[in-house]
Amino acid sequence: MDDILNQLSSLSPEAQAQVRDYIAFLRWQTKLADRSQAGAPARMWRYNFLEHLNSANVSASRSVAGMEVKAAPAEVGGERRPALWQHPPVEGESRVEFHAPIPADLRDLRVRFAVGVRDGAQAGDRLVAFRVRVDGWQVWSRGTWPTKWEDAEIPLPFHAGDVLRITFATDCLGDHPFAWAAWAEPELVGELSDPPA
Repeated sequence: MDDILNQLSSLSPEAQAQVRDYIAFLRWQTKLADRSQAGAPARMWRYNFLEHLNSANVSASRSVAGMEVKAAPAEVGGERRPALWQHPPVEGESRVEFHAPIPADLRDLRVRFAVGVRDGAQAGDRLVAFRVRVDGWQVWSRGTWPTKWEDAEIPLPFHAGDVLRITFATDCLGDHPFAWAAWAEPELVGELSDPPA
């Protein structure tokens, strides 16, 4: 252990930041494994939105000016998590739309995530609107300025075997500076039916 600590202390600040990010990623993977082992069915299905960001449709309701969308670790309330950064544009909504194929034998579909505004943002009297839509229908919305991660889990209407259009949207509600919105660990989860005997 001393050897590892010595090697870590000799790294540049940039390399140490990468090590912190990797440790956050490993903690997240461990948390997912713990969830599936803690009484959950052996046949859990997951769709990780961060892993599919490259194939998502990223757009703005008006202009993309001032908008930033990327997958990166985000720190909210001192807690660092893998996240979808979605700073909204100066005017209107930022939209990240995923097309998620739902297995034919899936039941109990839910979307899980946490919302937050990244540390360092100046709050004041502002809000960010966070919205989740499925096939164009809004299933969750919150106007907030969370300085700690706020976890959410929403059951979703779906037809097994379909491809769902799931959209994460943020809006600065007219106050763009410091609207550093982030979605932590966004994923779809469900239970796969037991195969026929």
